[in-house]
Amino acid sequence: MFLVFDVGGTFTKYGLIDIRGNILEKSKFPTENKNGLEPFVDSLVKIYEQYKDKKIEGIALSVPGAVDVEKGIVYNGGGVPFLHEVCIKEVLSKRCDGINVSVENDGKSAALSEVWLGNAKNVNDAVVYVFGSGIGGAIVKDRKIHRGNRLIAGEVSNLITHYTKEDLQNKTSPIPGLWVYDGSAYIMCLKVARQKGLDDNSVTGEQVFKWASEGDEICLNVLDNMYFEIAKQIYNTQYFFDPDIVLIGGGISEQPVFIEGIKKYIDEFSKLEHQFAKPVVDVCKFNNDSNLLGALYNHLCLNHLINE
Repeated sequence: MFLVFDVGGTFTKYGLIDIRGNILEKSKFPTENKNGLEPFVDSLVKIYEQYKDKKIEGIALSVPGAVDVEKGIVYNGGGVPFLHEVCIKEVLSKRCDGINVSVENDGKSAALSEVWLGNAKNVNDAVVYVFGSGIGGAIVKDRKIHRGNRLIAGEVSNLITHYTKEDLQNKTSPIPGLWVYDGSAYIMCLKVARQKGLDDNSVTGEQVFKWASEGDEICLNVLDNMYFEIAKQIYNTQYFFDPDIVLIGGGISEQPVFIEGIKKYIDEFSKLEHQFAKPVVDVCKFNNDSNLLGALYNHLCLNHLINE
């Protein structure tokens, strides 16, 4: 039995999962991210103490930020910034009876869940994009995560899409020129709110899709532009990496019209005379549980408890 945590900026999910990926229990609690490292670790230890009589064999973490999975060190912790340069593997292990601890990036965990038990389990090469407050990404080569020289391979929120020389000269904030501005669920909601004259944080993704289904022109236009931009980057992905499949995840991907809209533009691009490689695109099999399962798979592989 393994105890797995998926640490987010708002909530931390956790689950008891067996070696085959069966989630036996799961719950969540507000992430302790306001008062530094010690209270955060205390919150994880509290859950461990509740379950230690279950014969926990290991603890696996999914966290924001770049992660050195071999050393267990987190860099730039995103919504949990005090994790920067912390060897959370050692810190948590010392507090939990010396139990073996592993840690993986959240976007990479989502991809690993698909490699292990999901829609990438029968392929060698895949790219996974997860659309949320940003755009998480992972490149899977020969069924393993490609991390790059600085552990940032797949950090696609920062892809430069339409930043201009004028923006550089005027020192414009880079966000409007990055893919995160045209692809994240958060910015989608923000655009709708501003075009409707509403408060910036007053619109949810569910509302955007509901209003779109009712024919709201603002929502339909924002979503259509989003589908186009995502399809465009998927095509770029196909040409620079040529994966077997590109998988789309995040809560927004549970809306059937989301993947339909992306595939519509994939089909349109494929009709262009100079295009000869049409991407295979599908949704991730796991969404809410993907980071838990992927973090466990990372743990099992690192400790040679499963064949990769």
